[in-house]
Amino acid sequence: MADETGTGEEACGICGGGTLEEVLNYRSLQRVTSDCRSWPAGGRLGVCRACGAVQKPADDAFLTDIEAIYRSYTIYHQAAGAEQAVFEQVSGLPASRSVKLLDTFRRYVGLNATGRMLDVGCGNGATIRAFGQVAPGWTKVGTEFDDKYRSEVESIPLTEPLHVGPVGEVAGTFDVITMIHVLEHIVDPVAVLATLRGKLTPGGLLLIEVPHHPANPFELLIADHRSHFTADSLSRALTAAGCEIMSVAENWIPKELSVVARPAVAQRPAAPGGEPVAARDRIAGSIAWLRRTADRLRELADTGSVGLFGTSIAGTWLAAEAGDRIGFFVDEDPNRSGRSYLGRPVLSPATVAAGSRVFVGLPPAVAAGICGRLATPGVAYLAPPA
Repeated sequence: MADETGTGEEACGICGGGTLEEVLNYRSLQRVTSDCRSWPAGGRLGVCRACGAVQKPADDAFLTDIEAIYRSYTIYHQAAGAEQAVFEQVSGLPASRSVKLLDTFRRYVGLNATGRMLDVGCGNGATIRAFGQVAPGWTKVGTEFDDKYRSEVESIPLTEPLHVGPVGEVAGTFDVITMIHVLEHIVDPVAVLATLRGKLTPGGLLLIEVPHHPANPFELLIADHRSHFTADSLSRALTAAGCEIMSVAENWIPKELSVVARPAVAQRPAAPGGEPVAARDRIAGSIAWLRRTADRLRELADTGSVGLFGTSIAGTWLAAEAGDRIGFFVDEDPNRSGRSYLGRPVLSPATVAAGSRVFVGLPPAVAAGICGRLATPGVAYLAPPA
């Protein structure tokens, strides 16, 4: 499947040797911010002609957008600051995303009883707090571009004062550096990764967590994400930064990539060319699916009241697409249900009234699992198109 593309000459932020071919029909899509606010259409998306990395051109329009987004950024506002939960697919039981990720990391690498860790882009301290649970003897440091959450971060036991400013200016070295849902925002990811590599102690480890757009096409709609990673493009960025990949996992957290790396002993040669044609086809397929999903929701809304499952990226975008025809949201996260979102009530599955219809606008495999698990007499949970 080919897509209409432009002829922009912006340089690739991953391989540095290619230029971006713009996916023109992306510009017409409404977008959403990473803190779940609607954002207007008009963004640009490109695929590197050399390595196939998917990213937004770091032009003036993108830089203006991210400055405006971060000026009023509010993390996890749907749950009054509580981190988004992840759910076990069969039982539906919630768990802290950070705790699940870091516990899996701890079991994979075997952490020492003590050490020093740095969390880059720590927000309100969710990852630092979770690291304290899985490695209670470690000293922790957080870094951010402002001090909005300073008191929350510094209240966590064994946490040093928050560093505000460039990560390269953080004092000392670290046994573990975490970067959880941050690298995708960075304009020059390779340069930042090279800086972090230099902050690791001998034997130190880097844990990177990013969205995985092939598993979740909604991720392409996030206006303030510069890079939309695959395992290949993330591995290329780390290798270019002088790191050695220990593990790339797609199953530690659903719809996300979890990567463990360490400083390379010797500089490795650049990887051979990627698959730009396959990447363009994948993006074209994702955009077509997003449009079909929005169309299906509008069709349902035209025939009567309908609710939306989820209050994160997908739910925010679909609500904007359907307008005022969405009657309510459904969310399994106990920190979110019982509140309101976008002016509509957020219900738990147990409180959805008989006769209701709920559209589960998530990737088909994820939606199928949720529809099967939440199937209730009298309530129709409806999956998106394939």
